Amino acid sequence: MQTALAAIQEKFSGAVRPDTRQGYSGLIVDKNHLVEVATAIRDELGFDYLSSATAVDYHGIADEMEMVYHAYRTSGGPALVFKAQTARNNPEIPSLIDVWPGADF
Repeated sequence: MQTALAAIQEKFSGAVRPDTRQGYSGLIVDKNHLVEVATAIRDELGFDYLSSATAVDYHGIADEMEMVYHAYRTSGGPALVFKAQTARNNPEIPSLIDVWPGADF
């Protein structure tokens, strides 16, 4: 999994960073590059199944809200967790329905 994370970080330097918060893992993706990064995760890394897209509000802890995504390869292996953050006062994140139609649950 480390290879997949490193590949995405290298390709999208400046738009992707590791989630270094204690108790968290995965990548944080700049929402302005979310569709582009998600497409690369699917097409270049083979994560062809999006199992969840969860909105999280850390009210009282952080000023932003977050979408958390779990992508898998149907051929097996661990999930790739990636997130996009948005301001609470204008919560907008691009849709990933065109990348994974199942995002339209």
